Amino acid sequence: MNREFVGVSESDGLVEAAELMGSEPTEPVVVVRGSEPIGSLSTATALAAMLDGDPGDRTVGEVMEPPVPTISPDASLADGTRQLIARGTTHLLVVDDDEIVGLLTERDVLAATETAEAPTTATPATGTGATEAAEGGAEIEAEGATEESVQGICEGCGSLTPELSTVNGQLVCPDCRAY
Repeated sequence: MNREFVGVSESDGLVEAAELMGSEPTEPVVVVRGSEPIGSLSTATALAAMLDGDPGDRTVGEVMEPPVPTISPDASLADGTRQLIARGTTHLLVVDDDEIVGLLTERDVLAATETAEAPTTATPATGTGATEAAEGGAEIEAEGATEESVQGICEGCGSLTPELSTVNGQLVCPDCRAY
């Protein structure tokens, strides 16, 4: 899942929301009331609404779509995949105790699946609970796991990279390993 998402209010202007969508590479925009997700706005819906009349007078609430389907952060990747397919959507909102914690997209699932199926290139850690020092002095708890270098999307910055490594339970690129 991507922990970053773009949220707007239903009272925000459509033009401002469209500008935000243009500057942020994410879809959909989540429409929130306080912290509660009440709708969504896709690029296609925003464009159609802007072409239909004067967009300067319209609000997000007038053109928003139904809320994005939700999933628990504790759900498995397989469950997330099944829900994406069953609901016929490209994304699920990850919600924990009525708080939005991220967005799961088809792209995330593909990256995770590719990473899970990619061959590992490093040596397994020795013993259960072994600790290895990572770049930058961070420690990795390895419980029978392997230090792997695979292609996918970095969970730290979201970039596609040919070199991901597991650090503190996250797959991160070389730039994010230093943090």
